[in-house]
Amino acid sequence: MIYFDKVNLSDNYEKQHEQELTKYLPDEPWSVKNQARMHVVNNSEPYQSSIDGIAHYPEMPTAIGVRLSNRRLEIAAPHGIKHLVSGIVAPTPYFQKGSPMHEVYKSRIHNK
Repeated sequence: MIYFDKVNLSDNYEKQHEQELTKYLPDEPWSVKNQARMHVVNNSEPYQSSIDGIAHYPEMPTAIGVRLSNRRLEIAAPHGIKHLVSGIVAPTPYFQKGSPMHEVYKSRIHNK
């Protein structure tokens, strides 16, 4: 789960959200991240929104968000959904070969 809060950048707040979610689905490995602070992890410029954060995910199939708004699902896919529906894993532009972040992408692929 992600959210965007420029005011509270504490990772402890993320952990509190994870604990709350675990109460409802205890067997799920919850991960909650505030996209307003994730630029620090990627050593990049601050993200401007949740969608901007999603655009900086390492893999194309994971660079997609879904939210419920007015009882409708809204999809945020800054790089499209082709890779997800085709089962193709490729780096997002920020993690392309030749970029400083490409080694991070390769390590993630190897470890998963």
